[in-house]
Amino acid sequence: MADQVSVINPFYCSADSITLQVNTEKGVTYNEKGDRLFYMDDTFFTLHNRRVLYDDTQKPIVTLYNKAVTIHERCKVFRGESTDSSELLFSVEKTNKSIPPRIAKLNVFLANNQDKKESDFRVIIYGSKNSCTVYVGESPIIVAKVENNGGFNVMVYPNVDYAFIVALLMIVKDMKFSNGSNDSTQNSIALSLSL
Repeated sequence: MADQVSVINPFYCSADSITLQVNTEKGVTYNEKGDRLFYMDDTFFTLHNRRVLYDDTQKPIVTLYNKAVTIHERCKVFRGESTDSSELLFSVEKTNKSIPPRIAKLNVFLANNQDKKESDFRVIIYGSKNSCTVYVGESPIIVAKVENNGGFNVMVYPNVDYAFIVALLMIVKDMKFSNGSNDSTQNSIALSLSL
């Protein structure tokens, strides 16, 4: 991809495609050499679920703040360990509007999208979350491919913020879906990006 897709930090945009192994159960991300790049630190509060994604030098990258008690699951993602509104990077909301059976949809809104009339990113989830493809908008341009074989194998295309993709996968893993399907033939996730 020629244009840079940076949400968290342009530092996480590589000129070359990269392959990641994301173990969402343990909250750990490795590069193809097996070096740890990111890890999650779980902290639970009475009413809210707050998780921090760190790099391997223990620097906090983003905080995922999940409002678990709301009817519609929502997750806000902030820069570093902050939950201050001035550090908001993006938010993710589960929707049930016009969704066919066995499909779940997450809308992703960047912080500068105040009116939220249209999502900046869209996550469409099929079955039990076994694979996904990340597209630019409604176009056929792919920015990342994901397969789940006990952990997400992620191919992130050039110039795409791989920390953003990792954060989205951690959110997808934690979302609860009641799609009523155990059909493993329809197990894919499509993440669509509208720039």
